[in-house]
Amino acid sequence: MVSTERPGNALPRWHNDQRSSGETAAWRAVAATPLTSPKDAPPSGQDVADADAEAAAFVRFCYRRRAVAWPDLYDEMCAVAARGDYRGMSYEQLESVGIRFALAALPRLAEMAARVIAEERGRLPDTAAA
Repeated sequence: MVSTERPGNALPRWHNDQRSSGETAAWRAVAATPLTSPKDAPPSGQDVADADAEAAAFVRFCYRRRAVAWPDLYDEMCAVAARGDYRGMSYEQLESVGIRFALAALPRLAEMAARVIAEERGRLPDTAAA
């Protein structure tokens, strides 16, 4: 019997597995993954509220550096994380407080960014009323 598998094939066997809806098994695996896991939990001794406040502070820091809307703010957040510009925190440390840059986590991150942007815009003095 001759193997039909190519040695250099990087795609897993389930790549071609599709439901009638047309979505691949890979997407089902990502979509079924919960957005929170033990890995996402705050470090011991750190309250969830503290982690949420730290995550919002990171987004606020990025927004104050470059006052742009989503998705440009996402680009700034990635750059800040890559350089460790926010309190020396890189991707891994930011993930421990709830900032995840993975595709499945983007809706939550975009919602947090929208909330922080609204708060920041509410703080600006109203120059139109003057």
